[in-house]
Amino acid sequence: MAARWPGFLPPMLNSDEAQFTAGAIKLLKDPVFWRAVDTGSSGPLNVYPLTLPAFFGFRIEYASSRVIGLIMIIAAIVCLYYALSILYDKSLSRLAIVPVVTTVALMKFFDYVHYTSEHFSVAILSVALLIVCKYYAGNLSNPNRLIFALGFILGLTPFAKMQSVPIAFSIACIFLHILWLKSSARGQFIRSLAAFFLGGILFSALVILYLTIFSIHDAFWKSYIQQNLLIYSTHGLMGNLNQMSFFRKINIFIRMLRRVSDTRILFLLTAIVLILGFPFLIIKRFSLSLNQEKSNTFCFVYYSLFILVASSYSIIKPGNGFSHYLLFLIIPSGFLIGVFMGELAKVLQVSQLTLLNLRFFLLTGVIFITVASSFLEVARTIKSDNVYLNNRRRFARNYLSPIAKTILKYASPGESMAVWGWASELYVDTGLVTATIDSVSPWQILPGSLQEYFLKRYADDLINSNAKLFVDAVAPRMFFFTDRKTQGHEVFPEIARVIKENYRLVDEVQGVRIYLKK
Repeated sequence: MAARWPGFLPPMLNSDEAQFTAGAIKLLKDPVFWRAVDTGSSGPLNVYPLTLPAFFGFRIEYASSRVIGLIMIIAAIVCLYYALSILYDKSLSRLAIVPVVTTVALMKFFDYVHYTSEHFSVAILSVALLIVCKYYAGNLSNPNRLIFALGFILGLTPFAKMQSVPIAFSIACIFLHILWLKSSARGQFIRSLAAFFLGGILFSALVILYLTIFSIHDAFWKSYIQQNLLIYSTHGLMGNLNQMSFFRKINIFIRMLRRVSDTRILFLLTAIVLILGFPFLIIKRFSLSLNQEKSNTFCFVYYSLFILVASSYSIIKPGNGFSHYLLFLIIPSGFLIGVFMGELAKVLQVSQLTLLNLRFFLLTGVIFITVASSFLEVARTIKSDNVYLNNRRRFARNYLSPIAKTILKYASPGESMAVWGWASELYVDTGLVTATIDSVSPWQILPGSLQEYFLKRYADDLINSNAKLFVDAVAPRMFFFTDRKTQGHEVFPEIARVIKENYRLVDEVQGVRIYLKK
């Protein structure tokens, strides 16, 4: 936490962060997700936690969102440690997580520092992994409660980020395999299986009840399921993903791994374990006679590899080069490294090496490489400047943009505003509340089968919310949407009509137009 505080200083680092934070501000006014807030491919479980600071008297802003994101990552690392310590020696587990701890503590890359849509999923998936290890270790008086909890946690993932579902699926498959191996009777297996699936569907059932109570089935289906699962997964913001081969997606993934220096050492260490360590373990494992076999956890070599592959698939499949996707790999990498070190210690303990000291030196060498990689990360951080500390005065001086300052001349924090374009930061910077369900307008502006639905929803929100301000943020210096002639609100008749009848232009800053309610 102490090493990461400089990352709390800057204003918006990523447009997603602004969208989630603006959504949290709106949820304090109207807590019904998909009626008050829609954050696209990100579900409600990514946004609700960001409202927590308000209950303790703090303002919801970028810093508060980043603190919550960091707490989630710390919780994930704690779960990783306890998962490894259940399977292996505690001292070895502490050493195994050192690369993950130093990597997370010393992160400065903007796409890791800001609150992302991966943080919540990483946290709950780590809890699920801990439960699987706890169940495998046994000695539980009532395992079905733990099994039910595991199912419930894995059932949360579709409502945080759809992209995390393959990772949840891999953990579920691992658990079912363990359940099959450990069940001594068919009745016990069926009861445990029922507890797992009941837990898995519980949250989905609660969501269905929630949608029914608030009559928001249509918004949920069209904007979260149909738009994101059926359309966004094939026709992304960067073009038609169906035309992109899987090998090209893998190439994008590899470029991301190489590009981001903050995680390069951790992922390099993971690659070394994969290429050299695991083959050695597997060869030694099968060279041991059965009466010498003391390792009852060797299956976790395959389990950790399965989780890493599933995590990589989750990153590769969308075909996007968004670096924050790599957060999905951090805990699986740490788990794989920890399993390797734990199994190496066990395999060397029962191996028939003629030189006794060779076992000691081999294990010591692995530990040395693991710890040395962390020291390299520390040295790299000390040697380089911290961009956030170096620019702290500029951040303080220019925290509010000229656009935000101008908006505050016409409205006060807490009043409502609608923004056309992709500029959720204007809500966070000014403290104004989103008047529309969508704080960004990609699906209203970009052609698509549901464009008419989103345009109508936006126009209806403008009328029903009685927003004090309307801001057209389509301008040359703004994010993504910059061409007023093809993307401005006046291009779309239903939006242009509402603005013409209800608003008047009062100001323009850097090409961003500000309209005041008549």
